[in-house]
Amino acid sequence: MPKLEQFEIKKYWQIFSGLKPVENKVNHDQVLPILYNSKLDSSILNKIWFLADIDDDDNLDFEEFVICMRLIFDMVNKNIDKVPDELPDWLIPGSKAKLVKERKQRKQIENADIPKVETPKIDWYISPEDKKSYENILSGIQTATDGSYSYSSTTLVLKSKFFNIGTSDFEKTWKLVNPKNFASIDKDPTLYFIHILRQRNDLGCNIPSELPKALLDSFSKERVTYDLNSNQSQVTRSSNVRSNTNMSQHTIEAIRMNEIPRGNPNDAASLEIELNSLDAELNRIRDEITRQEDTILIREQFEGLLSYKEQQYQKSKQSSMSPVKLNAKSISDDLSNIEQQVGVLENYLADKKVELQQLESQIQSVNK
Repeated sequence: MPKLEQFEIKKYWQIFSGLKPVENKVNHDQVLPILYNSKLDSSILNKIWFLADIDDDDNLDFEEFVICMRLIFDMVNKNIDKVPDELPDWLIPGSKAKLVKERKQRKQIENADIPKVETPKIDWYISPEDKKSYENILSGIQTATDGSYSYSSTTLVLKSKFFNIGTSDFEKTWKLVNPKNFASIDKDPTLYFIHILRQRNDLGCNIPSELPKALLDSFSKERVTYDLNSNQSQVTRSSNVRSNTNMSQHTIEAIRMNEIPRGNPNDAASLEIELNSLDAELNRIRDEITRQEDTILIREQFEGLLSYKEQQYQKSKQSSMSPVKLNAKSISDDLSNIEQQVGVLENYLADKKVELQQLESQIQSVNK
């Protein structure tokens, strides 16, 4: 960072004089147009003001004003990447050196008196009160047809409730509760998604890198899907189930292909033997099916599929009754909403143009 030059000091004096200082000092409101015009983040400007206001009187004399302006110009021109925590020696006026030293000592004493606070860890327990609060939030989130929650719809609502959380925190937490990287997740992992983000926002807790084993096992389970094109629609038994039950694959295929040897239709004894054979095979298959571990999952899949198809049928039936009317009304509502939004944006643009003209006038008056 280059040191102060004489021409710089003259330029800063012209700006300082144009602000009409009172008793050789300017307050924050007088300097505000310059701060605003720098386009720097408010946190950066606040830090610059704190460093420049050496005597802590919320005003800047000319020497302090020079410090403020130099730091602003260095940040704007990218001479420095960040505002220093302490003023460099060459930027400290000789008349302020003692005050800077005293302020540094006070800061050291204050830091020594403040006990170090460890960042709290995430509490995985969800109390009944918290669960009720989270469920109220869930009620305002748009769900998929199967009742699951997507990342975009969930974060859209949560960003309006948790203001201290950045996009990276949302993404990290979503990956944590969605270890299988599903397109959407069920209610339970979504509740924990909100639970973790709430503690991050309110308490500053660090987002953990892994879930407790019980939650990891629960959130890693395959979700029931009702998409006929998905792999889950092809329900098959595992090799372990087949080997344990010793199911006769040849017999099952024979039943499917109608290949069980038929007796003479006119021979009652032959027909009875054939019928008994079929009954015995059917009973054996039924017994084996009842012992399968995935029976509940299969049942849930097909019941869910039935429910989903019934809903689709009802929607299709309703839409087929008055398609033109519904579509026309929907389009009309959309156009009306767009017109209202355009009107609001036009008014907002007009206001900003007025503000811009006022700022340009202030800048011109300062440059004069």
